[in-house]
Order: sequence, then structure tokens, then C-alpha cells
Amino acid sequence: MLGISQSTREQWNVLHIMGELDMGTGPQLRQEIVRHVTAGNFHIIIDLQNIDFIDSTGLGVLIGGLKRARSHGGDLRCAGLSDHLKEVFDLTGLGNVLTVVDL
Repeated sequence: MLGISQSTREQWNVLHIMGELDMGTGPQLRQEIVRHVTAGNFHIIIDLQNIDFIDSTGLGVLIGGLKRARSHGGDLRCAGLSDHLKEVFDLTGLGNVLTVVDL
């Protein structure tokens, strides 16, 4: 199970997630992103500081969330990347697609 908590930072809804973001937990984050966008919250930051592992499904959820937010004039950004996640983002090219910010 993926732990998800929420906070706000200016116009941004920050989703703090912890655990593993993979095939088993990706749908949970996807549902949370859909819930926020459906509620009119189109500016989302995913805080990955407490993510131990991410697989291709997790990366796909981030890309899907980005597309969903942008389709409503918003954006999805990531924060809290460990050195390992930075490497994954660089190797997959996701670092060129998603904006990484500091919290």
C-alpha cells in the first residue's frame, strides 16, 4: 500500500507519497490524481522524498497525471528526488518531461 498525505503550497496541491510506486500501488496514486483534477485542482506536486522504489508503472502514472493536469491548463511537477530517482529520471528521459522542484 502507498501512503499518501496532502498539503498545499500557494496554488499547488502537494501529494506526499511514501513506500513503493509500482504496479501494485500505481493505481492508488492515479486515483488520487484523478480525484484532485476532477475537483478542479490542476496544479499538483508529487513529493517523492519517501519513495523507496519506482517501476515503469509508477513512471507511467506520473506521465499520465501530467497529461491529465495539462489538459485542464494545469501542471504536475515532482519534488524530493533521491539520487537514485534522479538517475531513473535521467535514464528514462522523464527529467526532460517533468519539472522537478524543491519544496
